[in-house]
Amino acid sequence: MIGVLILAGGEGRRMRGQDKGWCVRNNKAFIEVVLQQIQRQAERVAQTVTIVISANRNLPDYSNLGPPVVSDIRSGYCGPLAGIEAVMNEPSLSHINRWITWPVDSLNIPDHYLLHMLALESEVSFISQHRRAHYAHLSISKELKNSLSSYLDSKRNSIKGWLQSISHSGGEVHEVDISSYMSITNYNHFDTVNEHREMENNLMLR
Repeated sequence: MIGVLILAGGEGRRMRGQDKGWCVRNNKAFIEVVLQQIQRQAERVAQTVTIVISANRNLPDYSNLGPPVVSDIRSGYCGPLAGIEAVMNEPSLSHINRWITWPVDSLNIPDHYLLHMLALESEVSFISQHRRAHYAHLSISKELKNSLSSYLDSKRNSIKGWLQSISHSGGEVHEVDISSYMSITNYNHFDTVNEHREMENNLMLR
């Protein structure tokens, strides 16, 4: 069973504290744009795909979108790894064998992204583009649940650091260079968002 986790639980420090999921582009909230893309791609996958939202505020608004919403089990904002840990430890989602993560500020991912990520069979994979790693775009086996919790217990929360710890302990970490056939743009910084002409009229809702 496959799970797609929309990462929308961040503190939004680079977005001046705004909840990125509810920033608006072309009259649609980021979370609505991303959810629509995932649902469209999930229809092309032979396996059943469960979509889950990781969020820590505006929970009623996220819940109204339909997919289950899971909040961090750790206090404070511990980054995307805490959101991944929460879904991996959610009893109602224990049937999920592999998680594909999708940051809520990634709005323009090609239609074949989900199929591509599902084809990656290593313990954990991340993508890179033009020598830049996109660590929040992951394909993760459920077998790494304990590794993730142990890493967070050590008061570390860097995705890159977690992947390095897996590699150093003999685990399988796979980097996938997508430069030649895929392009990813993350709208994850307030100034960057407002530099994009098509986003000049963005509203910060929450």
